Amino acid sequence: MQKNILIIKLGYCETLVNEQGFVPSLGDVFRHTVLLHRYANERVTWLTSQSAIPLLRGNPYIHELLVYDEQTTEALKKRHFDEIICIEKAPTICHLVKSIPAKVYYGFGWNGKKVDAHPNAQPALDIANGKDHFLPIQALLYQMVASYWNGEDYILGYTPKKIAKYDIGLNFRVGSKWPTKAWPRHHWQKLAALCEQKGYSVSWQRGEKDIEEYIDWINAGRIIITCDSLGMHLGIALKKKVAALFGPTPSDGIYMYGRGLIIRANWSCMDLPCMKPQCKKGTACMEAIQPAMVFQAILNMMNDSTISSSRRRCPATLRAPTPETLIPADSH
Repeated sequence: MQKNILIIKLGYCETLVNEQGFVPSLGDVFRHTVLLHRYANERVTWLTSQSAIPLLRGNPYIHELLVYDEQTTEALKKRHFDEIICIEKAPTICHLVKSIPAKVYYGFGWNGKKVDAHPNAQPALDIANGKDHFLPIQALLYQMVASYWNGEDYILGYTPKKIAKYDIGLNFRVGSKWPTKAWPRHHWQKLAALCEQKGYSVSWQRGEKDIEEYIDWINAGRIIITCDSLGMHLGIALKKKVAALFGPTPSDGIYMYGRGLIIRANWSCMDLPCMKPQCKKGTACMEAIQPAMVFQAILNMMNDSTISSSRRRCPATLRAPTPETLIPADSH
C-alpha cells in the first residue's frame, strides 16, 4: 500500500548549519530533492516556503506542494501521515511537527529547550554544532530516513527551454543570506577577459527574478563558474561542468557527481570556514581566489582532465594560493 509522506523543508535553516532565520536558502531546498528517490513509490507532500515553490513545481515525485502559512499548518494538523521528515530546526517548525499525527517521525524536533534530533539525524545535528565530517549531505540525508545513498541525483521538475548556447557562464550573484560568498566583481571581469581572449563565448548570469529563465540560462552553458549558491546545485543537476568557488562556507558536504571541481580560498584566517554573513577580519577570503587559477580550471575542464579522476567519488578540490604566493593573472 502506498504510504503518505510529509517532507518539511523550507530553507529557513540549512541542514548542516546551526542557524535560524526566515530568509530561505533555495540551494539548500533544492539539494534535498535527492530524497525523493527514496520515496518514488509513495505519495509525497512537501511543505516549503513561498519562494521555493517555482523550484519544486512540476517535480514528478511530489504529489502535493504546500506553502508554509497559518492556514496550511492548521490543515496539516487534521491529517495523518505514515512518515514525517522535518529538515528544519526553527522552534516554530519543530513544534508544528509534534502537532501533526504520524506513525514515524524523522529529522529534527524540539525537546522543550533546544533542537532535538531523531537518532538517525544526530550526525547532521552534530555537524551543525561544529563537528568535522567528510560525508556528502546526500549520504547524511539518506541516513536520516534510515536508508543508504547510492549516488542518487537531484531531481528537477522544470524542463529547460532551448536558447542560444555559450561556452562559459558566469553565475556571479549570491543570495542575500550569505553576501560573503560572493567573488569580487573585478575578479569576474578579469576572468571574462581571459575567456574572451581565448575565444570562448561568455554569458553573464540571467534570470535573477525568474527561476525558469535562470534554469534555461544555466542549461545553455558548456561550463558554469559559480560561488556556493543555487546555481551550483542547478548546474550539477543539469549535468553541466561546474567550477564552484568556496570561501566562508564549508565544501565538505558538496558532491559534484564527477561533473566539476571545487576551488577553495586558502586564506590564512583561522576562522575559515567561518559561516559569517559579514567578514570581521577586514579582508574577504574570496579575494584570494585569483582569476588566473579559475581560468586554468576552465582550460582543464574543456579537456576533461580535471574532473575525469573524480567521477562518482568526492569532488576534485583545488586551493587558491596564500596571499604571499599569488600568481599574477598577467603571467598566464
